Amino acid sequence: MTKTNNGEWRLLEELIEKKNERESRINDTNIAQPTLFAIQVALTALLVSWNIYPSSIISHSAGDQAAAFVAGRLTLGKTVHMLAVSMSEEEVENKLLKGIEHLACIAVVNSPRSVSISGDEKTIDEIQQILSISYPNVFKACVRIENAFHSYQMNRFDIEKEMLSSLKDIRGLPIQDQKQIFEPICAQAKLYSSVIGEKMNGSIPVDGQYWWSNVRQAVRFYDAIAAIIKDEATNVFIKISPHPVLATSIRKCYELTNQQQSLPLILPTLKRKENEQITLLTSLAQLTISSQVWQQYFQTRQILPMKYREDYFDHFSLYKFYLSLCWYKSKDSSIQRLANRISTHPLLDIRQLNKQTSAT
Repeated sequence: MTKTNNGEWRLLEELIEKKNERESRINDTNIAQPTLFAIQVALTALLVSWNIYPSSIISHSAGDQAAAFVAGRLTLGKTVHMLAVSMSEEEVENKLLKGIEHLACIAVVNSPRSVSISGDEKTIDEIQQILSISYPNVFKACVRIENAFHSYQMNRFDIEKEMLSSLKDIRGLPIQDQKQIFEPICAQAKLYSSVIGEKMNGSIPVDGQYWWSNVRQAVRFYDAIAAIIKDEATNVFIKISPHPVLATSIRKCYELTNQQQSLPLILPTLKRKENEQITLLTSLAQLTISSQVWQQYFQTRQILPMKYREDYFDHFSLYKFYLSLCWYKSKDSSIQRLANRISTHPLLDIRQLNKQTSAT
């Protein structure tokens, strides 16, 4: 991964050796996607080295490749202009896209009140102007990217045919050879896909058709989160990404979908323009003391009926007390309390203890 595209660019150079944002090419599609994959896999490997393993894995758009790799669906060898709007899917279709469906479409549904629109640059600019005038209180932001993924633009240039041909050998079923997967424990985690919007069972392949859907179809992230809520799969999310852009969407999903449960703990691994080590270690500390984690831990412990608890707690090993005073005695303190007071020198003030003298 240090050199890609026949040596046209180097990963480390694009990540750390550029002097400023203007020189960076990180938003170029051919650089952004492999770089994102490398960062996500590296962050996951770091967490695994700290014995932090996922119970569930949820993918999102370009992060789907890393999710499939970590979940044991792909080997490393086979892995290797949108507008975000704070409105509901129905509102966007009826108020913004009606009559121009051939020019723009919904690309991502992150939560009931957060969607992304994808299409021609001119059309997206016009939609943004309409939002600014007619819906000034609606949050909106342009996502810097070269291609309008998850839109009709992906139908051009025979992309589908090329993808299906290139990925025809990928089956995408759970890998049986433990040596070829990322981490055996991670492969046991439940995989929730934002491509199909539900939990992936072992019979659903992540093959060429799946990856074409990942590029062309809308991202059903909200549906995938709703499936996690329904399954009560987790109450702690660790965001494996350069910035926790989906944290708000996850909270909104919980607020609007499951009002009985408390909001989940959402921890970032990286934050834009913030110290990476501080961000990651802060999340690690929060994970260590989080009540959600301890609650889930205790739920997995053995709970005995009341009539057996007396016998159960009677098996604790006894503590060996040493029957010694836990009292620190400084030399000056001992002299002050125990010394035989004798006539003192007017200047040296001599005190005596156990045939020893101490001058103060």
